[in-house]
Amino acid sequence: MGWKTPKIEYVNGYKIIVVEGPAFEVYDGARQIADFSYPSEAASHARSLSMRDPSQR
Repeated sequence: MGWKTPKIEYVNGYKIIVVEGPAFEVYDGARQIADFSYPSEAASHARSLSMRDPSQR
């Protein structure tokens, strides 16, 4: 098993990380708040949350 750099996207100020499986984890800062099987679910969840200040990544 090789080491891979995870793909990270920001939606509404929340970090979405693609991990093996594939799985899509949503983070509020360093705290994981949800995980999903599909990227559209993760993005929809992030959009449903209140917007975060992008400077607090």
